[in-house]
Amino acid sequence: MLLHLLRRQGLSRPRLTRVSLALLTCFAIGSTLAWAAVHIRLESSVPEAGEVLATAPERFELRFSGPVNEALSSLVLVTPSGDSVHVAVGAPGDDDRILVGDIPDLTAGEYLVLWRTVSADGHPVSGEFGFTFAGVATDTGVPATDTGDGTADGGQPAAGLVESAEAGEPSSDAGPHAGIVLLAGLGMACVLGFAGLLWYCGSLPLVHEPRIGRATTVLGWAALLFLGAQYLAWILSVLPAGTGITGVTAALGSSTGVAGLARLALISMALVALPGHGRAAAALALTAVVVGGMSGHAAAISPWVTMPAKVIHLGAASIWFGGLLLLVVAPDRPEDGSDAWTFGALAQAVSAAALLSVVLISASGMVQSARFVGDFAAYWGTPYGRGVLAKWAGLIVLVGFGAYHRFRVMPGLESGADERGLRRTVRLETIVMLAVVMLAAWLARVSPPVGR
Repeated sequence: MLLHLLRRQGLSRPRLTRVSLALLTCFAIGSTLAWAAVHIRLESSVPEAGEVLATAPERFELRFSGPVNEALSSLVLVTPSGDSVHVAVGAPGDDDRILVGDIPDLTAGEYLVLWRTVSADGHPVSGEFGFTFAGVATDTGVPATDTGDGTADGGQPAAGLVESAEAGEPSSDAGPHAGIVLLAGLGMACVLGFAGLLWYCGSLPLVHEPRIGRATTVLGWAALLFLGAQYLAWILSVLPAGTGITGVTAALGSSTGVAGLARLALISMALVALPGHGRAAAALALTAVVVGGMSGHAAAISPWVTMPAKVIHLGAASIWFGGLLLLVVAPDRPEDGSDAWTFGALAQAVSAAALLSVVLISASGMVQSARFVGDFAAYWGTPYGRGVLAKWAGLIVLVGFGAYHRFRVMPGLESGADERGLRRTVRLETIVMLAVVMLAAWLARVSPPVGR
């Protein structure tokens, strides 16, 4: 269907192939590399990686580069015999970057520590490090609780890993990575479009136009479906093995969990209010977009700066994207035969809103880029930095579309020219915007250079 739409825009087959490959590349990057980097790292540990101990330390202590969620963390000690011992972890109370745990009885030999936690941006991270105990058997008073299956947490092999374990090499957990990125991208696109369309419908007599109303309702339910599925997948990805309802409660009570629930509730309320209260539905949907800006990287890196910037970024993107969708689905004139609005007036309103959106998106994007990427070398030296550059390139293309519409197409509409040319280029702009949104969903799941 997408290819059919592109063919209708008059693209030649070679150009169509290049556009298709570009879109597929954006999605492939987001699907396969979204979890290739981690969001925090283990800075130091007691015992240290590779350390040979003559006496057992008082406790395990793991210090991370950023805040972690104690309730969603786990620690497994793999013994020389290959047994796996679950160690209860906690926080010392004065530093949310540290996890501690009691050390069980040790016998001479090589040990492997497998850790798993969730960073402040809601992403699960895991890693391992090894140490050797060369002293006599200890009696720390802490019983060793064997899992009984000879495997580490999450079914990882329990033996033969000590030689390669290093403290500085965390890795993301296995899971449906491509599916999560796809759900996140589609969910983000739908909620942005839903809120953006409602923003225009709430201020103009459009909410009862059948085509616009159907499109808005479909986007709302699709946002609820995709974001709900993504939320469920996130809960499953952060749960420590064997925690059951306790782990689910901890996930729901985390900042990411609360933000996700609030967003789903706001979208549901907007759908309920939509038939007769367009302004209320618009306010609820835009609030759902704002809530989405209060999680992720912005919650973990300079939140007092990046969180407001992300909220502005998403809100402006929603109004811009919603305006494009409005011009795609709006009929030529009101279906009831009235003169309540004209297509040219809609195009003028969207153009004015898009101009303001460009300014806000650019300013807020610069703030986030400066905080997340850091120095200039990281822009082309890291996956995240290159993704940011690709997103800026997409913005430049979108600005080019907007300039063309504003200075070449809009004057013709005012003089009574056919609007089919505008619709054709707006469809292409919408496709580019969708690709940028998918790229943003990928960036949300790649570690910023400052988080390494």
